[in-house]
Amino acid sequence: MKKQFLSILFVLLLHSLSFGQIESDVILSNNTKEESIEISQRDLITPILQRSYFDQYGSTGILEPIRSRAGYSFIASALLPGLGQAADRNWVKAGVFTAIEAVSIYFAIEYHQRGVRGERNYERWADQNWSVVQYANWLVDYHDVHNIGNPFIESLRQMLNGASPAFNTSVDWSIVDLEILRLVERNTPFIVTDDLTANNFSHTLPDYGSQQYYELIAKYFQYQAGWRDYDEFHNSLGHTGDQFNQRFFIDRNGNYASDLFFDGALRAQIFNDNYRTGRHFKFLIITNHVFSAFDAYFTIKLKQNRFEATPSVLPGQQLNLSYRF
Repeated sequence: MKKQFLSILFVLLLHSLSFGQIESDVILSNNTKEESIEISQRDLITPILQRSYFDQYGSTGILEPIRSRAGYSFIASALLPGLGQAADRNWVKAGVFTAIEAVSIYFAIEYHQRGVRGERNYERWADQNWSVVQYANWLVDYHDVHNIGNPFIESLRQMLNGASPAFNTSVDWSIVDLEILRLVERNTPFIVTDDLTANNFSHTLPDYGSQQYYELIAKYFQYQAGWRDYDEFHNSLGHTGDQFNQRFFIDRNGNYASDLFFDGALRAQIFNDNYRTGRHFKFLIITNHVFSAFDAYFTIKLKQNRFEATPSVLPGQQLNLSYRF
């Protein structure tokens, strides 16, 4: 009987100890929760300007280095405008830089292609309407009319041997030796309509097919006589009979240059303007990369060196505002 009583008492004692342990654990758990709540509440009331900017958003994988390091943000936006701003979740700036990039690339390509097409069309057109043989024949007659002494004019005359212009480059350029033509040009003076003294020709004809060749024949009046409509134009001006020799003068204002000369100048201006516009958009692309890179860099730097506002809780004290560099 006594043993049974002691057994029952022992069981009750163990039960009591277990209950105390459980209660203690509950109290400890409750205390832990209260402490956690206090910590969370303390974090919630931390002044916004004292919080770490990057702690607000957490890690975002591959964009985190761009978001957290100004140097990476600079490089990313320099390579792809708007990327640094997108990593920083500044969608408006990212959209603006991206839009400028897309539009600039489109128009840079478009205007460059317009320039290429215009230049090719002009060159084909010029090949059909300007003849080096006609220009060389005019030079020979120009010397004869004005009785100009030129040590190379006879070589040019013999080379032409009465050939007529075919306005076919493969035919005309097989007749004319460009080096002889250049020697004649270097020793040919301008004979102008105002009877004023003028220097020798300012240019020599560049190699056929070069960019300079196509530019000069529609730019300088010394090449006006090579255009197909030159004689027809002067006939319309009444330069026939006693006035025939007027077509062997050069007018400083271009009044003796034919319509095709000015048409060629206009065509060249159009495709050159397209090239120029394309280059402007290429410059805009570079500028967009630079501005995007520096904007991303300084945005991160400013946020890393942000303002800190520390209000004092003591009466009579003012708000202390500091900025870290």
